[in-house]
Amino acid sequence: MIAVVGGMAVVAAATVPVLLNQDHGKSDPPLSDSLTSAGTGADAAGKDPCDLDRLGDYWNQPPSQRYNGTLFANRQRPRVYSQASPDSNPEISVKGQLNLDVPAGQVLYLIRHPDPKTKDTFGNPGNNRYYPATPVTPSSAGCWEDSNRPVGYPGVKGIGQTYLLVLVGRDQAAQFPADRKAKDWDGYSQDQWRAINTIDVMSFNVSTA
Repeated sequence: MIAVVGGMAVVAAATVPVLLNQDHGKSDPPLSDSLTSAGTGADAAGKDPCDLDRLGDYWNQPPSQRYNGTLFANRQRPRVYSQASPDSNPEISVKGQLNLDVPAGQVLYLIRHPDPKTKDTFGNPGNNRYYPATPVTPSSAGCWEDSNRPVGYPGVKGIGQTYLLVLVGRDQAAQFPADRKAKDWDGYSQDQWRAINTIDVMSFNVSTA
């Protein structure tokens, strides 16, 4: 079921801080630990424009979150909440606040990655492939969300999902849905994903157990 993604042009990214010259496949940009320290809550005026602090009990901050320390060096740290439905094929919803200026020519994209260290109800591990989910356009206050996204098949419950927010060129963003339509396409392999020019913005893990 692995489709060969060929002829993928290297995206000519717009000029952004040093990160543009980093090799996505060799090393990660500076990342910080769990987003639990000061600066992760409401804005300086004490307001919560994204209403994240008023979400219901079924919403949780993912325990493992990492963000690009260089992109957010002088900005409020991003934060995110998630919930997974209890079905055998869970649906995941995420809401967050991300104060980031998306460079011209770039698109902020949400990517889903089944964790190979987790197993479904049949004992099968996550397939370790990368699935572009949707482009993300934060509001002027940085609010963004993706709701009720199925993650696989009946019985997939138990497979943890790593969500990534990345910057990609507009041409590559347009290629994602085209690749999804290819016959027997089932995500990008590790090597295919490394060949795509991306800038990591943040990542977080969502449990479906």
